[in-house]
Amino acid sequence: MILLTSASDKIQVITGSAGSVKVHASWADNASGTITPGRTNTANITTATTTDVVASPGSSTQRKVKFLSMRNDHASVSQAFTVQHTDGTNVEPLWVGTLGVGDILTYGEAYGWQVVPVASALDVCLRVASDIVYSTAATMADVTGLTAALKSGRNYAFECHLFHISALNTTGAQFAVNIGAAPTTLVVGTISGVTNSVTAGVISLGSATARDTAVTAQTTGSAAITITIMSGFITPSADGTFAIRATAEVSANMTVKAGSWLKIRECDN
Repeated sequence: MILLTSASDKIQVITGSAGSVKVHASWADNASGTITPGRTNTANITTATTTDVVASPGSSTQRKVKFLSMRNDHASVSQAFTVQHTDGTNVEPLWVGTLGVGDILTYGEAYGWQVVPVASALDVCLRVASDIVYSTAATMADVTGLTAALKSGRNYAFECHLFHISALNTTGAQFAVNIGAAPTTLVVGTISGVTNSVTAGVISLGSATARDTAVTAQTTGSAAITITIMSGFITPSADGTFAIRATAEVSANMTVKAGSWLKIRECDN
């Protein structure tokens, strides 16, 4: 339970950015044994500010907070969110976190705090269904089948195994990741086969922090099937389609083979 027991006690919500947050509170007052239920619907919070969502009780009255519901109602912006109790002097956080688009934070006497996401957390494994040939020099294009819709402000981890072959040993393979708007956070690294040999193979190592930037930028390649392993983390700044991208280093064929795969999952929960 959450109790407000003085004329200075109240519950406040701190929003971290401009957006749209709607709050409902249900509570009950105890004034010398007389129980009076009540509720507060807070008008839409649209700025980064501190808002009282459960007011102080009257004199000689104890207010028991029974239920809270706080929804991020914005269409595209995630919201940094703090719920706190203050007695007028001391401020104590009760819940701190981020609500994604459409997410609802609730508090109930029986279960405590709970985030109800607008949709199930993403956790998928995708694959390339048939060989894809890249022949235009240094022009990134999506790897068909290895794309996924991501939500603004959510955190995602991904791993991709790309099996590829070059028509000539002088044709390198290049790989990247992309999303519609520059992400809030992106880091991706690769271990990539350059020449294929069970005794003296050559690999390249690469990393990037910008979208549509070659993580592996080979200048030679393998005329036998080799592998590039990509692993990374991304926080989109807006809803968008995440894609694994590929190109040939020069105008000669580089093929991403069927069976290449991408696993991506939301890692907030």
